[in-house]
Amino acid sequence: MAASWVENLLKLQDLDMEIRRLKLRLTMIPKEAEKLQAEITAVENKVKLLRGRKSEHELAYKKNEDSIAELNSKIEKLRQQSDLVKKNTEYQAMLGSIAMLKKSISDLETDQLELMETLEKDNAAIQEAIKNVKPQTAPLREELAEMAELASDIKRRGRELLAKRPELRNMVDNEVLPRYEQLLQKNNGQPLVSAEGDKCGNCHLRLTPQTLNQARSGAICFCDNCMHIVYIDQE
Repeated sequence: MAASWVENLLKLQDLDMEIRRLKLRLTMIPKEAEKLQAEITAVENKVKLLRGRKSEHELAYKKNEDSIAELNSKIEKLRQQSDLVKKNTEYQAMLGSIAMLKKSISDLETDQLELMETLEKDNAAIQEAIKNVKPQTAPLREELAEMAELASDIKRRGRELLAKRPELRNMVDNEVLPRYEQLLQKNNGQPLVSAEGDKCGNCHLRLTPQTLNQARSGAICFCDNCMHIVYIDQE
């Protein structure tokens, strides 16, 4: 059976280690939540991206329409001017210009047909993306809600443990308490460790015979290397 100072300190340490684990888990939640939110945003942004792409295609379609209207206007002017031309060479030149403008219109109309097909595909892609938003984001939002609930539970449990701590702390031997608190603040393993054979349970280096004898007698003692509190489990 371990000495009473060991038993009391182990109770405090068990509580402090749970508090430490809870704090560590709590620090991980924001990054996990941020990752989930990024996934949700990516799904929602896909719809925005597709709508933006559709707007670009609509703008190109409107630009082509304006160009076709402008070219038709030029053709009409040339036709009107051709009625006033007397020289055959000038008349033929105007006909050539009209033919070139018609060719440009034909090319633009071909582009328009392709853009119409593209816009149909855009609409289908947008509808598909919208349809997928809820099924894809609902589980992620559920995880976010669970994570928020977990954070709340951790904080509540942490407050409960902190409320119990003064009582357990008062039970610890004053000779060992300052060293324990100092080691605890360093957040480096457990302040109180049992010896593993003739080695320290923290740094795993060999303990001196004097320290081992003190530990066997149940006295308060410290590792000569890492200065952690050492005891020998008598069970």
